[in-house]
Amino acid sequence: MEGLRKMLESLRESLRKATDIEATGAVKADVTLVGEQASISKVRSFSVVSDEPESSGGQDLGPTPLEYFLSSIGFCENVTFIRNAALMGVPVEKLTTRVTGHWNRKGQFEIEGKSPSFTDITVEFNVVSSAEPEKVAEVAKVTFRRCPMHATISKATNVYEKLVVNGNKVEL
Repeated sequence: MEGLRKMLESLRESLRKATDIEATGAVKADVTLVGEQASISKVRSFSVVSDEPESSGGQDLGPTPLEYFLSSIGFCENVTFIRNAALMGVPVEKLTTRVTGHWNRKGQFEIEGKSPSFTDITVEFNVVSSAEPEKVAEVAKVTFRRCPMHATISKATNVYEKLVVNGNKVEL
């Protein structure tokens, strides 16, 4: 993790010196419908397939858009967590993040005025580390503040944050 820490410190220093315009990131995905509900997304040099399960009229060619949405939250949380752990000198042997969301499916058809948005999202880190649980908790707290996906979803819905270290729940 030493190489990662050095790279992140250099990046942080560059961003400290940058203007807001220079520090603005941009992400783009081109998504094309290729079946009744299946789509292919082109992101940089990668292609990703999304579809609905057969029970929803799809062909089950890939995860649903909502599954990708929750996965994206987990991907971003993991990257942010390991970066913060490296910067804070907290060793991580294993990190698994479970992201769970709830929503009322009636919202897709505007039944009873329901919204299709998530009513809540839970992000739970499960960490194996030789560090004291309090140190891992500090990494988790910083991660929840610094993760772009976490910051974005927190503005839209209730987000519940949980931490398990070496099999034990830790208060945040």
